[in-house]
Order: sequence, then structure tokens, then C-alpha cells
Amino acid sequence: MTVTARQLDETLSPANLSKDKFTPIDHSNIPLEKEEWPVIIIGSSMVGKTLGLLLGYHGIESVSFDRHSRAGAHPRAAGINFRTSEILRQLDLEDFTLEQSGKEFDLNAGMLLVEKLVGGKVIKHLQEHDPEHVKMFTPSNWVWISQRMFEPILNQNAEEFNSEQRHGHEVLLHEEHEDHVIVVVKELETGKIKKFKTPYVVACDGILRNSLGISFKSDLSPFIGKRMVHGVVYVENKDIGGGFRLENEGKQGIVMVNNVGSKASFEPGSVNADDAKQYFYQLSGLTPEQVTLEIVSMNYWTMVAYTAGRFESKGGRVFLAGDSAHTMPPTGGLGGNTGIADAHNLAWKLAYVLSGKASHSLLASYNIERQPIDEFTVNEAYNRFQNRIVFQEPPAPEAPDVSIELGYRYPRGGAFVSEDECPVTTVLYDDPTIPSAVPGSRFPHSYIEDTTKPGSTISTIDLVRRSFVLITIDPESPWIAAASRTHVKLDACTLNAASSPYRDPSGDVETKCRLKQGEAILVRPDGFIAWRGGRIDNGHELKLTEGIDAILK
Repeated sequence: MTVTARQLDETLSPANLSKDKFTPIDHSNIPLEKEEWPVIIIGSSMVGKTLGLLLGYHGIESVSFDRHSRAGAHPRAAGINFRTSEILRQLDLEDFTLEQSGKEFDLNAGMLLVEKLVGGKVIKHLQEHDPEHVKMFTPSNWVWISQRMFEPILNQNAEEFNSEQRHGHEVLLHEEHEDHVIVVVKELETGKIKKFKTPYVVACDGILRNSLGISFKSDLSPFIGKRMVHGVVYVENKDIGGGFRLENEGKQGIVMVNNVGSKASFEPGSVNADDAKQYFYQLSGLTPEQVTLEIVSMNYWTMVAYTAGRFESKGGRVFLAGDSAHTMPPTGGLGGNTGIADAHNLAWKLAYVLSGKASHSLLASYNIERQPIDEFTVNEAYNRFQNRIVFQEPPAPEAPDVSIELGYRYPRGGAFVSEDECPVTTVLYDDPTIPSAVPGSRFPHSYIEDTTKPGSTISTIDLVRRSFVLITIDPESPWIAAASRTHVKLDACTLNAASSPYRDPSGDVETKCRLKQGEAILVRPDGFIAWRGGRIDNGHELKLTEGIDAILK
């Protein structure tokens, strides 16, 4: 019987999945540390690190505690999807990330499904992207980058963004109170226990995983040719199923083993080094005489699809993001990217609340918006696992990759003002090449001319920085005057006005945004449409203020 993601969700509880099962401890005799941060992050994974940078981008200091003494004890490769690239772009880290990726992988290379890594027939190409088509909906790229490249990028920029990272620190307890959270932390090297007080906690730590991952070193570069440029190569034949994540120009990487013949699970400790080497040779199509192989490490993980029922505590001061909120099969490269999207959604809201620009109730929109989208994404990842690894017949339905990454729409009730004329729909995504531009959807990408640099263009998404931004297309829009008088700072941009450096000669913004003369669009700091202003004769300031107040509660 095929097990669906929903069935898994019903049979696996958060308690069974969580690494951190806190035991109540008496901390009454532990003094509070003088150090304080507005936000404490539990877990310094890719998601936790990115959240720290995003908070710092919005002017909020943070610290992350992680029990591991160093990042990335077991090597991983990371696929940075379009949305994550756009988020890195906002942090001015996209170009450097792309540069590092280009040292080992081809841009938009996608994935392969083959019978064997070396010499095996190509069964299918997966998630390849035509650069010209990509330009229609994003200025960014889908890139492969290994963990050893990506995490240093985040680490190196942590200080600039006032994001402190403390490895070798285990969180023993977090205790929520009406106006703060107590966090008890153990420094593993010394055994010293410290207690901190903070307004907000975000848990980004991971979960226990039972397939087999084998980290290896072996120079495969003479054998694999162009297959090296693909971030993931799946292997499926009658003897074994799994895949490779390669890095360092084919000299090391990870072997994922899903099944050996009819054996489809591996208990922890059941595989020794000789077994691991045999699996490597079966999947690669090579022999011991052809390559020298070193097994660096092995770990076991369970292929599950799970989404937490809520992403916030009852008191609204502890939030889940990344692996604490959801786990999914790696097929499709959606896991870490979804967690970074969580962080992007939450960071600006925490910043607005902590700086007094919004009420505490704004934070409730994080759960309203992200939980259903993440549940949708988990199901899509599971369907890809069924289709690409299990080869389910008939195939499970899959939403388009770019719609999952860039086309998702937040449901009503979030931090935006819904259009009355916009029909309620159960479909949670658009085709980003034909965006709906409704409140709760991503602000569409278009290339516009930048007259300050003749012959150059920028993307509309580059107009969105730390503040809400109001967009109009008519030169003398009264909405722009209204934006200068609101109680919350807004950036304002009028395309095609003499006072503006930006031009939209093709009318692409007008088409994609459904934006007409006399109208305006308000975009949130995370790049999602918050409100649409129609053509009215007067009262622009009042209408805009009402919209902002409805969003910020």
C-alpha cells in the first residue's frame, strides 16, 4: 500500500520526531545573564543562520545556539532555488553565492535520473531551466552549492548583520511567559549552564531521520564527465536505488541509498564500511580497481513528510521554522529553501513589532500564512519522492516547480488586505509567468529601465528593501503624496515620472501587476503584495492609512 504524506502526518507526532525533548528542570537558582538579545534562535542550521542575517538586515540583533561543535558534521549539498536566490539578493549575497556555485556546478543544471552514475543510460532530466524562460519571472537563478561553500558565506556575514552564532551550546529548556521567554542553555565543553531572557524565540533545529547517507572521498572526475555539473544524480536499477550529491569537482560527496534489492530500510548500525563501499560501487558502476574509496561518515534518516499543526506557541512568543516546523523528502530540493522562506516571512514581522511599528498581533500572521503553504510544499516533495524514487503508478500529481517556489499565494487572514472582487480559491499557487498580483502573492518581477545608468535595467523586486514600498505607474499620482504623510515610513516609486529614474516602456509592470493609471500597489518588505489602491477622486491618505493599519494591526 502506498503511504501518503497526509497519512504520515497523522501517524507521526511532533514528540516522536523532535530531537529536543526538554526535561523540566528547576532553574530558579540560576541567575539571569546580563546578555540580552531581542531574538534567540535555537539551531544554527542553514535556516537558523539565514534568519539571523535577515533579522540583522532589519536592524534586530540575535543569537543562535546549536549543540553541534561545528557546522555541518555530516556533509550535505544544498540546492538554492529561485525564491532563496531572491532572498539572498535582498541581502546582497546572491552574486557571491552564484560565484561560489559556478566553481563546481553549471547554472540551472537540474538533476539526472540514470541507471548508473558512470556509463548508465539517462532515464530522465529533472528540473532543468531555460535561462531565457527564467528571465520572464525572476532575475535570479536556481543554483547548486555544497554545504562547505554555502555555510561559510552565512558565517562570514554574521558579524556584519549583528547575528551571533554559538556552537557547542545545547538548549535545555525554553519557558514562555506573558511578556518574555526564559531560555536555559548548557555550554557543552565546560558544562556551564546559563539562563537568558528574551522577548522571542525561533526554533529552527532539525529532526531525527532511517534511510542511509554515506559521505565519501574518491576522485570520480575522470569517469563522470558532464554529470559532475548536476547537483543531484539519482540512480535506479534492478539491484539498487539511491543517488549522488557530488562536490569538490567530483572528488567527494554523499551517496544516498534508498533500497538494495527488496531491502528498503536500514536500522542504525546495520551497515558497516564494507557494505557502504559495496553500495557505492553498485550505484556508481565502478569497481575497486578503478577508484580508491574512503568512507568518511555514515548516517541514517527516515523518509517522512510532516508539517507541524501550528508554527507558533499559544502565547505567541515561540515560533517554529525550518526543520522544527516541517520535514520532507529531499526530492525537489524544497526542504531548506522552504525554511528560508519561513525565516524571510518572520524576520520583518519580528522587526516591525520589536521596533514599535506594529502590534504583537502581527506575528499571528506568520502561522496563518506559512503553515498551509509549507503543508502544501511538504505534500509536493512527497509526491516527487513517490514519482522519482518509488516510481509510483499512476504518478502522483505534481504542481510545477516554479509555482511551488515563486507562485504560492498566502490564504486570507494574513498580513495583507484582500481584494473584495478577488474570488476565494483553494489553489495556493499561480503560474509566475502569468501572475495574479493579488494581495498575498509575490510582487511580480519585470525588468525596468534605470535612467541613471543608460542602457541598464533592474528588476522590480530590487525596489523592495527594508520598508513597505508603494508602486504607481502614472507620473503625478496622488498616492505618492499620500505615502509621504503616513505614520509608517514607506518607500515610494512612480514608474515613468520625470522625477523617477525608472521607466517601463514595454508596459510589462502594468500587465503583470494589473496596474492602471490612478492605482497603486503596496508591497511588504518580504516582497509580497500587501494592499491595492484603486482609482479614487480624493481621500488617498485615509485609504492608504486604513490599509496599513489593517496590515500592521
